[in-house]
Amino acid sequence: MKSHPVCSLLVAIAVMPVACVNAQAAPAPSNTVAGTPPATIIYSNAQYGFCFVLPEDWKGYTVVTEKWSGENFSSGQTVHGPQLLLRNPKWTAQQPYQDIPIMVFTPAEWQQVVAVTMSVSAAPIGPEELGQNTKYVFALPPRWIGFDDALGQDEVNAWMVQNRLQAPCGKSSAGTAK
Repeated sequence: MKSHPVCSLLVAIAVMPVACVNAQAAPAPSNTVAGTPPATIIYSNAQYGFCFVLPEDWKGYTVVTEKWSGENFSSGQTVHGPQLLLRNPKWTAQQPYQDIPIMVFTPAEWQQVVAVTMSVSAAPIGPEELGQNTKYVFALPPRWIGFDDALGQDEVNAWMVQNRLQAPCGKSSAGTAK
């Protein structure tokens, strides 16, 4: 009687010794800033007193400084403030990747934004607070993602589900990015 190859294989597997190994996961690497996830890069801004946690694949990122503009409704005065763009290292003029924009407000400016006595966007919603320290409030612009089809916007949006801003550095912020 001739043996079938599949049956021979099944018999061979059934009689093989099985070894069990009690393995433990390696500890996560430590970071220099408390509360940061492993395998990340920390952007630190001494001027405004905050840090921002970036994914490891953003090594080589750049920072572009711009200004946000707004209008004070009671005076009609145009107001300006700093906005920092954390730029993906893959970004090129031919293939722009999604930036992470961080608007910087004084607490007085932020109170005007919250009270809707100052507008910083044509959008019907205001900026979203990321966090604050004693001197500044940090926010994402309204509708900051999804309107220009930039590469990497889904990854950035997923990264921003957990607020990555620390103000001051090493302290998780109260704001909640979405």
